[in-house]
Amino acid sequence: MSVYIRPIRYDDAIKVLQWENDIENWRVSDNSSKYELADILRLIDSLDDISHSRQARWIICDSKTNFRLGAVDLFEINLIEEKARVGILIADKENRKKGFAYKAIQLLEVEALNIGVNKLICTIYSNNKASLALFEKCNFKKKDSLEKSYISNDDYIDLILFEKCLKD
Repeated sequence: MSVYIRPIRYDDAIKVLQWENDIENWRVSDNSSKYELADILRLIDSLDDISHSRQARWIICDSKTNFRLGAVDLFEINLIEEKARVGILIADKENRKKGFAYKAIQLLEVEALNIGVNKLICTIYSNNKASLALFEKCNFKKKDSLEKSYISNDDYIDLILFEKCLKD
Protein backbone atom coordinates (compact mmCIF):
# COMPACT_ATOMS: atom_id res chain seq x y z
CA MET A 1 0.00 0.00 0.00
CA SER A 2 1.16 3.52 -0.69
CA VAL A 3 0.21 6.69 1.13
CA TYR A 4 -0.20 10.38 0.54
CA ILE A 5 -0.48 13.26 2.98
CA ARG A 6 -2.97 16.10 2.75
CA PRO A 7 -3.70 19.10 4.95
CA ILE A 8 -6.08 18.44 7.82
CA ARG A 9 -9.70 19.43 7.12
CA TYR A 10 -12.80 20.04 9.21
CA ASP A 11 -14.19 16.62 8.27
CA ASP A 12 -11.14 15.09 10.00
CA ALA A 13 -11.92 16.72 13.34
CA ILE A 14 -13.82 13.86 14.98
CA LYS A 15 -11.23 11.27 13.91
CA VAL A 16 -8.36 13.49 15.11
CA LEU A 17 -10.18 14.02 18.40
CA GLN A 18 -10.36 10.24 18.84
CA TRP A 19 -6.63 9.89 18.15
CA GLU A 20 -5.69 12.76 20.45
CA ASN A 21 -7.84 11.40 23.29
CA ASP A 22 -6.58 7.82 23.00
CA ILE A 23 -4.63 7.39 26.23
CA GLU A 24 -2.44 4.71 24.59
CA ASN A 25 -1.02 7.42 22.31
CA TRP A 26 -0.17 9.63 25.28
CA ARG A 27 2.64 7.24 26.26
CA VAL A 28 4.69 8.43 23.29
CA SER A 29 3.63 12.07 23.12
CA ASP A 30 3.59 15.19 25.24
CA ASN A 31 -0.18 15.01 25.69
CA SER A 32 -1.60 14.38 29.14
CA SER A 33 -5.18 15.63 29.01
CA LYS A 34 -8.29 15.19 26.90
CA TYR A 35 -9.31 17.57 24.16
CA GLU A 36 -12.76 18.80 23.19
CA LEU A 37 -14.01 18.94 19.60
CA ALA A 38 -13.83 22.74 19.81
CA ASP A 39 -10.08 22.45 20.54
CA ILE A 40 -9.51 20.47 17.36
CA LEU A 41 -11.62 22.86 15.29
CA ARG A 42 -9.62 25.82 16.67
CA LEU A 43 -6.42 23.98 15.75
CA ILE A 44 -7.62 23.47 12.19
CA ASP A 45 -8.60 27.15 11.96
CA SER A 46 -5.20 28.24 13.26
CA LEU A 47 -3.28 26.26 10.64
CA ASP A 48 -4.16 28.78 7.92
CA ASP A 49 -1.41 31.03 9.27
CA ILE A 50 1.75 29.00 9.91
CA SER A 51 3.73 32.05 11.02
CA HIS A 52 1.18 32.64 13.79
CA SER A 53 0.26 29.06 14.76
CA ARG A 54 3.84 27.83 14.33
CA GLN A 55 2.51 24.45 13.26
CA ALA A 56 1.23 22.50 10.27
CA ARG A 57 -0.58 19.17 10.21
CA TRP A 58 -1.29 16.64 7.50
CA ILE A 59 -3.45 13.53 7.48
CA ILE A 60 -1.76 10.34 6.26
CA CYS A 61 -4.10 8.51 3.88
CA ASP A 62 -4.04 5.19 2.05
CA SER A 63 -3.60 6.02 -1.65
CA LYS A 64 -6.13 3.43 -2.82
CA THR A 65 -8.92 3.80 -0.27
CA ASN A 66 -8.30 7.30 1.13
CA PHE A 67 -8.56 5.72 4.61
CA ARG A 68 -7.10 7.97 7.31
CA LEU A 69 -4.11 6.12 8.74
CA GLY A 70 -2.85 8.85 11.03
CA ALA A 71 -1.27 12.28 11.09
CA VAL A 72 2.11 13.88 10.67
CA ASP A 73 2.91 17.38 11.81
CA LEU A 74 5.44 20.11 12.17
CA PHE A 75 5.26 22.15 15.35
CA GLU A 76 7.33 24.81 17.05
CA ILE A 77 8.05 26.00 13.51
CA ASN A 78 10.69 28.73 13.45
CA LEU A 79 10.87 30.18 9.94
CA ILE A 80 13.75 32.49 10.83
CA GLU A 81 15.93 29.58 11.92
CA GLU A 82 14.27 27.30 9.32
CA LYS A 83 13.56 24.55 11.84
CA ALA A 84 10.62 22.64 13.27
CA ARG A 85 9.83 19.67 15.45
CA VAL A 86 8.21 16.58 13.93
CA GLY A 87 5.41 14.39 15.21
CA ILE A 88 3.83 11.35 13.62
CA LEU A 89 1.07 8.90 14.49
CA ILE A 90 -0.13 5.80 12.72
CA ALA A 91 -3.33 5.45 14.70
CA ASP A 92 -4.31 1.79 14.50
CA LYS A 93 -1.81 -0.81 15.69
CA GLU A 94 -2.63 -3.10 12.75
CA ASN A 95 -1.38 -0.39 10.35
CA ARG A 96 1.96 0.06 12.08
CA LYS A 97 5.25 -1.46 10.88
CA LYS A 98 4.05 -1.48 7.27
CA GLY A 99 6.13 1.42 5.95
CA PHE A 100 3.36 4.04 6.13
CA ALA A 101 5.19 6.24 8.63
CA TYR A 102 8.42 6.02 6.65
CA LYS A 103 6.70 7.19 3.48
CA ALA A 104 4.80 9.91 5.37
CA ILE A 105 8.08 11.30 6.78
CA GLN A 106 9.51 11.42 3.24
CA LEU A 107 6.45 13.35 2.07
CA LEU A 108 6.63 15.62 5.12
CA GLU A 109 10.21 16.53 4.24
CA VAL A 110 9.03 17.89 0.88
CA GLU A 111 6.27 19.90 2.59
CA ALA A 112 8.76 21.23 5.15
CA LEU A 113 11.06 22.55 2.42
CA ASN A 114 8.04 24.11 0.67
CA ILE A 115 7.22 26.19 3.75
CA GLY A 116 10.83 27.16 4.44
CA VAL A 117 11.91 24.57 7.00
CA ASN A 118 15.31 22.96 6.51
CA LYS A 119 16.03 21.36 9.89
CA LEU A 120 13.73 18.77 11.43
CA ILE A 121 13.97 17.84 15.10
CA CYS A 122 12.29 15.13 17.10
CA THR A 123 12.53 13.80 20.62
CA ILE A 124 11.70 10.18 21.27
CA TYR A 125 11.41 8.26 24.51
CA SER A 126 14.26 5.77 24.73
CA ASN A 127 11.82 2.89 25.22
CA ASN A 128 9.93 3.69 21.98
CA LYS A 129 11.89 1.25 19.81
CA ALA A 130 9.58 1.58 16.79
CA SER A 131 9.98 5.37 16.59
CA LEU A 132 13.73 5.18 17.19
CA ALA A 133 14.03 2.73 14.30
CA LEU A 134 11.75 4.84 12.07
CA PHE A 135 13.70 8.06 12.47
CA GLU A 136 17.04 6.29 12.09
CA LYS A 137 15.74 4.70 8.87
CA CYS A 138 14.70 8.19 7.71
CA ASN A 139 18.34 9.32 8.21
CA PHE A 140 17.75 11.45 11.28
CA LYS A 141 20.93 11.66 13.33
CA LYS A 142 21.01 11.08 17.06
CA LYS A 143 22.31 14.26 18.65
CA ASP A 144 21.90 13.81 22.37
CA SER A 145 20.22 12.07 25.26
CA LEU A 146 18.22 14.58 27.20
CA GLU A 147 17.34 14.56 30.86
CA LYS A 148 14.93 11.91 31.94
CA SER A 149 11.32 12.87 31.48
CA TYR A 150 8.31 11.78 33.50
CA ILE A 151 6.07 9.57 31.39
CA SER A 152 3.70 7.57 33.65
CA ASN A 153 3.41 5.54 36.82
CA ASP A 154 6.28 7.49 38.34
CA ASP A 155 8.59 6.24 35.57
CA TYR A 156 11.31 8.50 34.23
CA ILE A 157 12.57 7.66 30.76
CA ASP A 158 15.36 9.25 28.75
CA LEU A 159 14.45 11.35 25.75
CA ILE A 160 16.62 10.99 22.66
CA LEU A 161 17.08 14.04 20.41
CA PHE A 162 17.28 13.47 16.64
CA GLU A 163 17.88 16.02 13.88
CA LYS A 164 17.92 16.05 10.10
CA CYS A 165 18.99 18.80 7.73
CA LEU A 166 17.05 18.60 4.48
CA LYS A 167 19.46 20.59 2.34
CA ASP A 168 23.16 21.38 2.59
